[in-house]
Amino acid sequence: MFESKDILFIVLAFCALWFTAFVCWLIWQIAMILKNVNETMADAREKIGRIEEALTSIKGRFEKATSGIGILAEGVKRVVEYAVEKKRDHKSGDVEDKVS
Repeated sequence: MFESKDILFIVLAFCALWFTAFVCWLIWQIAMILKNVNETMADAREKIGRIEEALTSIKGRFEKATSGIGILAEGVKRVVEYAVEKKRDHKSGDVEDKVS
């Protein structure tokens, strides 16, 4: 019927079949892991892009605000200088009136 050599070949064929199935399953698992990593990286890139846009927007708004504050500060400085000069002129006028 079956010789021992025939049984050995049948067992080896089943082992090769199971080994092939295991390798295919392993390749499938690795492919799924790499797919998930790729999706995660795409999501991370998208979120980093959104963060970059937000920071750029905040920076632009801050620059606009500081330029406006600079103009406002210059105006306040001139008003204060004018008020100090008027006060000084007014005091020197009072001193001249007292001397005369």
